[in-house]
Amino acid sequence: MNLYIESLEGGNYLASTGMGATRTLVRDKKSQPKTFHCLNEIREHFYSKSFEHVWLRQSTPYEEMVGQTDHPGALELEIER
Repeated sequence: MNLYIESLEGGNYLASTGMGATRTLVRDKKSQPKTFHCLNEIREHFYSKSFEHVWLRQSTPYEEMVGQTDHPGALELEIER
């Protein structure tokens, strides 16, 4: 199983677990998407879990806002687990 972290504007993150396109978004007690405020908060949440890969994805609208349309999409990189 992998951990997928999505970086949002304003320093917030969403996390999901799974493999490839089959992912489950982490939710809070009210079944709302759980928002994390830093990567360390995500590490603490998953302290007892082990993942094969941890992926960080950062998509930003700023490239489009300044006319850079040749960007292939969101930046996605594997980070240390």
